[in-house]
Amino acid sequence: MTTGESDGYVIRVRGLPWSSAAEEVLRFFSDCTILSGVSGVHFTYTREGRPSGEAFVQLETEDDLKIAMKKDKESMGHRYVEVFKSNNIEMDWVLKHTGPNSPDSSNDGCVRLRGLPFGCSKEEIVQFFTGLEIVPNGITLPMDYQGRSTGEAFVQFATQDIAEKALKKHKERIGHRYIEIFKSSRAEVRTHYDPPRKLMGGQRPSPYDRPMTGRVYGIPNRAASYEKMRRGVYGGGKQSKGRLILVLMVQTTLF
Repeated sequence: MTTGESDGYVIRVRGLPWSSAAEEVLRFFSDCTILSGVSGVHFTYTREGRPSGEAFVQLETEDDLKIAMKKDKESMGHRYVEVFKSNNIEMDWVLKHTGPNSPDSSNDGCVRLRGLPFGCSKEEIVQFFTGLEIVPNGITLPMDYQGRSTGEAFVQFATQDIAEKALKKHKERIGHRYIEIFKSSRAEVRTHYDPPRKLMGGQRPSPYDRPMTGRVYGIPNRAASYEKMRRGVYGGGKQSKGRLILVLMVQTTLF
């Protein structure tokens, strides 16, 4: 059996309408053959038992997987749907560790944000929760296995009471986007940020380590470094642009 066959042909779908049924997912992916029909669609749920807007879908072949991936950013109803490549290991892990019956559920002051603007920073999240104490290094910004921001964040507050106050900001806005807020836990952070070792190909990161871009944690991305300089991380205003030009000139000279 090949690696692809043992891992299965699985996609993770995000952004589904709350009322979505398995039959609607089948229609959305009508160009693909879903393994076992509706039984191959696995929705995930929040700790309160509400639909999370995500699902795992098992496909029959690699060709079906490739076709399904092309549906990324297409619309279902009034919402566009994101499609990510996954596998049986991630699917089983997430289904086991999320939802109201998850053995990891606990009131530990953690909440999950969804719908963050692209490039949203930790500083913007702190500002969004002004007046609510967040523990040091208590903001986690997970990325998918292609190094892209997921538009989500986990925030660890100092107490459960503060976390309950944070939940009242559900549907308030950061920029032009409204933010959804759900109860969470440190264990749920690990399902998004610390999946089984086989997925990562190396050492597991701490749930509150700074996420790295790219497929492997801990290896910096050169393009990301240039992007930081362009945005002025290493200085402000026009001076930063001058430094970027200087760095690019040096790189050109060296290579």
